Amino acid sequence: MTMHRNNRFSAILFAMLCLLASPAAFAQGASDARLDRLLEVMRARETVDAILPQVEASQRQMIDQLTAGQQLDDAQRARLDAILARTNQRMNETLAWDNMAPMYRDIYRNTFNDEDIDAMLGFYGSAAGQRLLDKMPLLMQNTMGAVQQMIVPLLQQLEQDIRAEASAGE
Repeated sequence: MTMHRNNRFSAILFAMLCLLASPAAFAQGASDARLDRLLEVMRARETVDAILPQVEASQRQMIDQLTAGQQLDDAQRARLDAILARTNQRMNETLAWDNMAPMYRDIYRNTFNDEDIDAMLGFYGSAAGQRLLDKMPLLMQNTMGAVQQMIVPLLQQLEQDIRAEASAGE
């Protein structure tokens, strides 16, 4: 009987120590209001809004590449434009902030703990954090340019290898 009581006491003591040792492990995720504030200072909505015109331009470029060298009459061009318009409309609806915000909240809630959220709120809410966000498009542009410089020779070599292989098979 004494041993059973000691085991139960030990189990209760262990459970209490676990609860005291890591309260964050049992805490709920950040509130929607805190996450919305973080997304606001990080300019998430503006980022999503800025992506939409880029996606539309990319789709237009893809259609232009697919139809390059083809003689399209006015009716064919109108049908392609209608398809592009429908696709762009669906894209705008799908990527509208009202649809994206809950997804962003869930991603941040599932990825970061309260301490992380507080740190990000502090940083992105600061002048330094805002300057980083101001410079992020230029940073991404410079990064993409540098990566392209590295990849272009690889793509050229790939093209040469494919041509050589195709010539060998003739």
